[in-house]
Amino acid sequence: MRNRRSFLAWCSLALAAVAPLAPSSCGPGDRKDVIYVYAAASLQDAIKDVNRAFRKETGIKVILNTGSSGKLSVQIEEGGRCDVFVSAGEEEMDRLAALDLVRAESRRDLLSNQLVVVVAKGEGTPISKPADLAGDAVLHLSIANPDSVPAGRYAKAWLEDADLWDRVSERILPGTDVRGALSAVEFGGAEAGIVYRTDAAISDGVDIAYAVPTEEGPRITYPAAAMVDRPRPEQSERYLDFLSGPAAREIFTRSGFLVQGS
Repeated sequence: MRNRRSFLAWCSLALAAVAPLAPSSCGPGDRKDVIYVYAAASLQDAIKDVNRAFRKETGIKVILNTGSSGKLSVQIEEGGRCDVFVSAGEEEMDRLAALDLVRAESRRDLLSNQLVVVVAKGEGTPISKPADLAGDAVLHLSIANPDSVPAGRYAKAWLEDADLWDRVSERILPGTDVRGALSAVEFGGAEAGIVYRTDAAISDGVDIAYAVPTEEGPRITYPAAAMVDRPRPEQSERYLDFLSGPAAREIFTRSGFLVQGS
């Protein structure tokens, strides 16, 4: 009997010791000083600076998830923990809106960008005009996957408008996102690639061989919106306002993005 009482007393002490480790009713998903943001891969450097500025001003920490807009939209559709989505294309945001996952009144167009053709730095394939992409020197042309990534979709649209897609489609090397397409050129997997100007600007391994005039390229739009049924609507709106405000605009402009409405 004494051993039984000793055992029960030990159990009580053990439970008391581990109790503080049990999840509380207010877990990370319910905290009001944290916001979950899903953002296109091409934004990952600039938006980190924006998030730091946002936290300094508001005290709200941003937990960032970056990747191709297509994959991020699928994650949101499947229940991913996302308060605000910043896409590199309207198609992905429109699809989520059609599923009633977007707070329509929160949606706004933030940024634009420009397509450029890149080659390996210092020793890349000479390209001075779009038709050079169909030449013998370009065995592999790297673009983001046009089936799931806005950058790839924009690149394909431009190549089609230039009557080049049928001539280069068999040499396309699709990347998982725009940064993947850039890496293929940086590390010699492709003789040329089509990426955003902002991505080329952060790379030490490529040169811009040709910049697609914005009036000749597809309309590139980065929409942002808050998601429905999330526990932080006020924080989400505050974040979206910050993205549209002067501090974020200055960071985006410095990074090479074209700010909508400027």
